[in-house]
Amino acid sequence: MPSNTSPSVRRKCESPVDWSVTQVGDLTVDQMIEYVEWTNSTACRLTHDFGGHTHEDGVDGQKAVCMDPLIRPEKYSECLVYSFGISNDWTFDEEIEKLGCRVFAFDPSMNQDDHDHTPKIHFYNLGLGDRDERWNKDPNMNWTMRSLESIYYRLLKHEGRYIDYLKMDIEHSEWIVLPQIISSGMMDLVRQLSVEIHLPEQGGIDEFHRRIKVIKALEDYGMVRFDSKYNPWSLEWNVAVDWEGYNAYEIVWFNSKLVRTKPMVEINSTQRQPKVNKKKKIHNPINVNRSMYRKKNLKG
Repeated sequence: MPSNTSPSVRRKCESPVDWSVTQVGDLTVDQMIEYVEWTNSTACRLTHDFGGHTHEDGVDGQKAVCMDPLIRPEKYSECLVYSFGISNDWTFDEEIEKLGCRVFAFDPSMNQDDHDHTPKIHFYNLGLGDRDERWNKDPNMNWTMRSLESIYYRLLKHEGRYIDYLKMDIEHSEWIVLPQIISSGMMDLVRQLSVEIHLPEQGGIDEFHRRIKVIKALEDYGMVRFDSKYNPWSLEWNVAVDWEGYNAYEIVWFNSKLVRTKPMVEINSTQRQPKVNKKKKIHNPINVNRSMYRKKNLKG
């Protein structure tokens, strides 16, 4: 039988959790939801949302970006953005392009050929997976999938560059992809990461634990969360664990290992150099007269 107590009330009755030391396998469903909803917003002093559409129930499709000088995407180096999952919504990509970034967008579900959406937004008809393969089990899903490592090194040849912002909205596949990105070492190249995570709509508490362990692994690696928003259109009932709540959240992190030691400046900057005050020789009339007097006496 469903509980008559709401999840938020039940959570308040439980003791606070120290996420850094708690084993995920010991968490209740309500504690796991509390962990997912934890924003840790003070980690980034300045956060801006890019993109999205406003509806009666809220905004959908927006992505938070940390704009603190030591971690923000920088136009001076033509910031690099990978955007996985477009679904014909280009608002995020177009707005972050205005920041000076070059965007590489990917979505096999749109059935569009590779093309340039704008001069700085390049679209590829493929999806993000944990390996290079062809998805053709479903006749409506004959998709090319590639790992992040394959896209970065072999397709786009970006070796030597950081991915300033990696956006991932890939409908439950994040639970397969994220562990592979960590294990392959590709997370070392990602400065900010935005993922729409999806909690299980069915299944028992073990499936909840499995997915929360992936998020915990990201943060144990060194990704620092600075934003979490639930999707207001994702309210679901999970009979197996007697839980009703939102099953989709947009969580964003920055990589603590890639925080700059000082803000970037434009390489070809025309900033004025500070003027050096040169000491000017002061012509004192008294000194001039004394010099002339000495010369006359020497001649005499």
